[in-house]
Amino acid sequence: MEAGVPIDLLLPVVIALMMLAVGMGLRPGDFRAVAAAPLAAVLGFVGMFVVFPLLAFAVAAAFRLEPALAIGLVLLAASPSASTSTMFTYLARGDVALSVALTSVSKVVPVATVPAYVSLAAQAFAGERLEVEISFAETSEAIVTTILLPTIAGMALGRYVPGAAAWRPYVTRVSVLLLVVLIGVLAFRERTTLPGMFASSGLAALTLCVLGMASAFAAASIARLSRGARSALTIELGMQSGGTSIAIAAGVLAAPAMAVPAAVYSLIMYVAAAAFVLLERSAEPGAAPDVSRAVR
Repeated sequence: MEAGVPIDLLLPVVIALMMLAVGMGLRPGDFRAVAAAPLAAVLGFVGMFVVFPLLAFAVAAAFRLEPALAIGLVLLAASPSASTSTMFTYLARGDVALSVALTSVSKVVPVATVPAYVSLAAQAFAGERLEVEISFAETSEAIVTTILLPTIAGMALGRYVPGAAAWRPYVTRVSVLLLVVLIGVLAFRERTTLPGMFASSGLAALTLCVLGMASAFAAASIARLSRGARSALTIELGMQSGGTSIAIAAGVLAAPAMAVPAAVYSLIMYVAAAAFVLLERSAEPGAAPDVSRAVR
């Protein structure tokens, strides 16, 4: 994949704008909601920030992915969960409050996890063969400026600026539209290689998605969590922020090839999440969504 200079410059700006919108919708209560379900929260955090990245290492090694693709798969696994996971949790009649809390916290923790896991992946899969040198410090700085600071700024706007909440839908729509346009440009540039992208990392991405969701479902079942919490954890672990991963790979690391697994995974995860929703709803067709503790 060839991102081109304009894409390299615009992707970090767009992802920062998206995180500004995310921050504008966050409240301290979103994070405090984790305390209401400590076991589920612990399982969710361990799953998202330990189990899932380790599964990515294992899948990349098992499928013998090329170094850039292997690192990209780990990058995806270490990135925040997708914001749309809350919607799918609601559709699956899951615990929406838990989903919101986990998604919110996942926007901050990757500031540390992404540089750490990407650096380890570079050493494990590329060694001296990697054309793009990955620095923990430089990657951390880039993620702080594109993810953490815009999120904090958004929270400050929502807290202290009257009427800022009314801006959030417009900021969200503009940022999502820009991201779709940029990804569309990348897809158009690489239209002749898209089949090869799925051939190179499609099966690995599918395997990672299924293993991630299955591990969360199994852990929640063994811990005897409520059905709603189990659904929330399963969806949170399976749905990753492909846009963030693509922005980091192509815009921050200037290694568009690492964005391939995220692009492929982003399509696969929606199919997998939709299938899980259908299974959960068919299992208990008369159950009401577990939204009694929803924070928004």
